[in-house]
Formats: sequence, structure tokens, C-alpha cells
Amino acid sequence: MTDSSTQAFDIHGIPLLVEAELPVLAMGVADLLQRFPMAPPENGEALQVRYRREATGLAPTPCDLSPPQGELVFSSAWDNAFDLARQFGIGLDIYRHDEHLLFDYHRHGRLLIDTRKGVLDGCLVEPIDLHPAALTSFFFLLPLSELLASRGLHMIHAAALERNGRGVMIPGLSGSGKTTCCISLIRAGYRCLSDDKPFLRGNGSRIELLAFPERIDVTERTISFFPELGAALQGNLTTGHRKKQFHPEALYPGSTAETGQPDLILFPQISGESKSRLEKLSKIRALEALLPHTLVVLDPELSERRFDLLARLVEGAECYTLHFGHDVLDLPRLVDPLLE
Repeated sequence: MTDSSTQAFDIHGIPLLVEAELPVLAMGVADLLQRFPMAPPENGEALQVRYRREATGLAPTPCDLSPPQGELVFSSAWDNAFDLARQFGIGLDIYRHDEHLLFDYHRHGRLLIDTRKGVLDGCLVEPIDLHPAALTSFFFLLPLSELLASRGLHMIHAAALERNGRGVMIPGLSGSGKTTCCISLIRAGYRCLSDDKPFLRGNGSRIELLAFPERIDVTERTISFFPELGAALQGNLTTGHRKKQFHPEALYPGSTAETGQPDLILFPQISGESKSRLEKLSKIRALEALLPHTLVVLDPELSERRFDLLARLVEGAECYTLHFGHDVLDLPRLVDPLLE
């Protein structure tokens, strides 16, 4: 491939090869996965991700992949879809046919995924006017999550921390207080696995909570709660897509971890009350609350495995709604006793 870049990573024991002709995407992948080991695979079991590049106008239909066929399993135009079109300004339709998934980004390109072989092969049409972080999330991380799930590694939208090996998960949508909770616990000695997308993996009768080491995105309001973040505005904080970012280790040395046993799940809701409080959740309600925070799995067999994994997770963990009040720095006072 001309002007292509090849990168190799180890994602919790799963080798990954990424080849891309688009420099901005290659740089985005390197930034996103920078804290995973970079090592060539020793066997032929690596997941393979390949992106070709086309300039606008070279073909009536972007890329030379097969046209959409099979069952439409996702569309960003659906009323109940997560709002990709408004968030990124690009539509997406996903079709399933036999053992393949076709991600159709309309005029921006297509990606063809074979989950059985562990291969993603696609073509993107330049220019794509997106912030590099959004480009990487939309065209790389979203389809990659399907390939990783086929190898038993399931991504979930949550903050994740551990203390003495015991893990805390905090699933939450933007604005729920998830990141503020995460930082409050880090300051109290908890170690961060991820602020936004940790992995779950079944290991016999156990479930592992695994790290996705990344920067933490913070809003100005979150920064206002923590004096050290404000002091770092001219230092370790960098400007992201819509927020500012920092690496946990830059401000809190020794604050990251690789794995934990998921024993506690907190679902934060900003209450506006002076003090935070906990409300015990039943297993059924906890599972219902957790499901919207898992990325879409489009293969029926993989979807069944993920549901079973989440049901086992909830069954083995204590689950609470966290009514998050103004006492942000006192959150460890509520959480510590639950892990003793």
C-alpha cells in the first residue's frame, strides 16, 4: 500500500494489526491505543484492520466493496438510535449478511467486517472533516469493538476503578457525573482502569474488569470541583474535542491499574442535594440499567454471550443508584464501606 502505516498492538492478549493509508486516522489510532503494548504478533491469530483511501469523485459509489445487502441491523436515522448523525454529522447504516457486517458510511466510505476471521477491510473517502478523536471513535473504535467481542473482550461505557483488587464500575451517560465520581475516588487512593470504556471478560467462573488506559475528559464544571485540575490548566491538561483532557498518572502518580474483580456497580444521578446517598438496586433493575451502556453487538451469537456475561456480572456485584449531591469530595465516605 502506498503511503500506508502499519501498527501492531496487544489488547489484553489479543494481537491487533492496523494498516491505514489515511495519516490522520493512523495518528488517531496511535494516540487512542498508545498505552497498550506495541508488539508484532507471534502467530497468525491477530485481528487485522485495513483502511484504504480514495479521493472524492473517483467512483460513483465510494470504495469497491459489495453494495449494501442483507438485513439492516442498525441505522443512525432510527428514532431510537444513539445520535451519530447529529454528533458527528455523518450517517451510518449497518447490514448483516451471512458472517459479515457492512458498515456503510454513505458518501464517506464502507467497512466490511468478518468476525469469524477477525478481519476488517474498508475504504474511506477523503476528506472527512472531523476532529481526529471523533474520526477515530466513529470509523475505528466502533467497528473494532465488534471484532474484540468476537474474541471475548467486551467494551462497556463506564468509568472503572479498583482498590485492593476490588473493582468499581460507574456506568453513566454524558452529564451524569460519571467522570466527577471517578476523579473523586482517584484522589482517595482508588486506581483507574478507564474513565469511559473498560473491558469485561469471562474467565471461567470469574469476570475480569480490564483497563482501557486513556486520557480523562473533563468539563469546566468538573474542573471546578478539584483544585489541582484548575492549577494544571497551563500544564498537563490538553484540549480535546469538546472537553479538556489529562492522563491520570500526570496528576495522580500510581493511580492506574490493569485489572480488578467487579464487585460494585454505581449508577450516578445528579440529585442537587447537599449530600450524596445510595439506594440499593435489585438485580433485575440493575441489569436493565446496565444494558444501555454496552456498545451495540450486531452478531446474534455474540449478543447472547454478552447478555450472559452482563447477567453474571450483576449477579455477583452489589448494585446501587448513587444520588450524587454537592459533596463531591466526600464520595469515598460512601464507597469505602461497600468494599470492606
